[in-house]
Amino acid sequence: MKGNLSEEEKNKEENEKVKEKFSMKKFLNDVADMFESVIFSIFIVLLIFTYLLRISDVSGPSMEPTLLDKDRVVISPLLYEPKQNDIVIVNSSALDKLIVKRVIALGGQTVDIDFENGIVYVDGEPVDEQLYVEGEELKAHHFVNTLTTENMQAFEEYPIEVPEGSIFVLGDNRNRSKDSKHSELGFVPEEEVVGKVVMRIYPLSKFGFIK
Repeated sequence: MKGNLSEEEKNKEENEKVKEKFSMKKFLNDVADMFESVIFSIFIVLLIFTYLLRISDVSGPSMEPTLLDKDRVVISPLLYEPKQNDIVIVNSSALDKLIVKRVIALGGQTVDIDFENGIVYVDGEPVDEQLYVEGEELKAHHFVNTLTTENMQAFEEYPIEVPEGSIFVLGDNRNRSKDSKHSELGFVPEEEVVGKVVMRIYPLSKFGFIK
């Protein structure tokens, strides 16, 4: 009886060792699979933020109230072609920095600005915009912080025609924006457009897509 019990104990001990080896092997395989998944996920994220999306910071008050200083935004650069009313990041050679502006007109379109009344016209039609009042419901295409009343001497006179391959941009804070109406910038070559701003990721309280 005693010998049989010893044999049973030996078998039990061997079984425990086999289970332990199996458990350790399974654990190591699980860790390896998890590590592989993490590496793959990092690779995909890097791929996305290299070719499909980019992150940029907003600097200055020129796009208030739509975007504020130090906001962080996501840009879609891949195969992007500027469209009216898009908010874009421009790598400006004239200003030697990245700027964020709103596309007002494309190549071949005519821009006129009535600085007395603050109205911007494209191809003879007033741009659909609304002066920002806190808490007011948006009924136009977008808000502007101020009407366009400051002529910053980019052009001797208006109306002007935007050359093909260029765009005309303005900041939403019209009288505090160094944009296409400003003598230091003027028309923006399309090749300097980095991409379209699609969403804001910081501050978190304003996280969301840019309309």
